[in-house]
Amino acid sequence: MFDSPALTAQERDQYEKLGYFMRESVFSEAELEGFRAAAEEVHQRVLQAAEESDAAPVEQVDNQKYQEILGSTIKWEWDNDLRAVRSMEPVFQIDERFSDLIDDPRMWGPCAELTGCERLSLFSDKLNVKRPGGAPFPFHQEGPYWAYGAEDLERVVTLILYLDDATVDNGCLWVIPGSHQYGALDSLEDRGTLGRLYTDIDRLDEKPVPVALPAGSVAFFHRDIVHGSQTNRTEQNRRAYLLAYQPEGLKQWRNGERRDIAVR
Repeated sequence: MFDSPALTAQERDQYEKLGYFMRESVFSEAELEGFRAAAEEVHQRVLQAAEESDAAPVEQVDNQKYQEILGSTIKWEWDNDLRAVRSMEPVFQIDERFSDLIDDPRMWGPCAELTGCERLSLFSDKLNVKRPGGAPFPFHQEGPYWAYGAEDLERVVTLILYLDDATVDNGCLWVIPGSHQYGALDSLEDRGTLGRLYTDIDRLDEKPVPVALPAGSVAFFHRDIVHGSQTNRTEQNRRAYLLAYQPEGLKQWRNGERRDIAVR
């Protein structure tokens, strides 16, 4: 098992002032091949389960389509022709490779330092799959969304591991630096049921910047930083695994179960 380098003064300063910091090429290409295989196998299992006669019905809220499959909330792509999953949450229970990744100190180590907790538990995990032509996701904050169900929201830290190179063209994450310092921001008005989850960035002076990084890189975020993504305009996939950690002993956000981090 690899160790996680201690937070540098620069990383901590960036997190406090900007709301995020990045570590490039944390995972090797050999490791990434296994994670990509896991992502594709999970995706196929979801597609197959969705075709079963006893599959849960698809629910639509505004332009978003959801379905409960294999213990996960599946968000389908807007375009029916893609027949692709946009995200699935949680996902670690479907494939042990993601479960093992949750316990990797390269993922949870920096979060432990940021929370001031020696031991952590899982808050949430999610696999994002942005296929060629995959739709954008509006700017939003996690904090207001997570507030309903979090036991210690103030000490939740989130991260994203890019399984593929993330570029402006293939729909990498965009963030508004420093936006976490405002706390919960105003949501969009007259934007349907889900509009209350999206941030009205026109009220901010700061402008979004892309978090473009090579595959295997990890970016750590404050829960209230405003972020979103754009359409994948390439012919390549942009897959990413997202995790959020919290102090040990607390329950997961979506399913109410406890999943403490195994320290090896």
